[in-house]
Amino acid sequence: MRISATKFISLLFFIFSAFYLYTAHQIVVFTFDENAPFNARTFPIYLGWAGIFLSGLKIILPEKLKSDVNHKHLDYKSISYLILISIIYGAVILKIGYFVSTSLFLIASYYFLGERRWIWMFLLSFPFVAIFMFLLHGVLNIYLRDPLLKYLGIIG
Repeated sequence: MRISATKFISLLFFIFSAFYLYTAHQIVVFTFDENAPFNARTFPIYLGWAGIFLSGLKIILPEKLKSDVNHKHLDYKSISYLILISIIYGAVILKIGYFVSTSLFLIASYYFLGERRWIWMFLLSFPFVAIFMFLLHGVLNIYLRDPLLKYLGIIG
């Protein structure tokens, strides 16, 4: 019996989601945030459960359409660049902060995925990261370490 590529990838995603859920439970939260309705663990735990649920459905349910993938048409170069900039992003986020590193990561991602309209790349990175950071920091009181914004006096 041969397993399809879709089922195999779904199985890998299931294992990854289970590991992610396990590590999400290891996230340390402040003592006063333990019983809060939303803390640093909440979203990762829900994300882990959603990944397990969706990949489990993909494994269990029958496939309707068999698809053959022509590997000659896949863009492995762009994928390699995205993996590389993801590793760089993970390495520099604590040093240069969330706002700058995430915005630059998004711009680099857009560029390697083929976007060349710089105004759109800027508008879809810096303002959205600023809005997301405001929601986390200003509304939900989730502190994100950001040396640049602290230096500018935007966050405390």
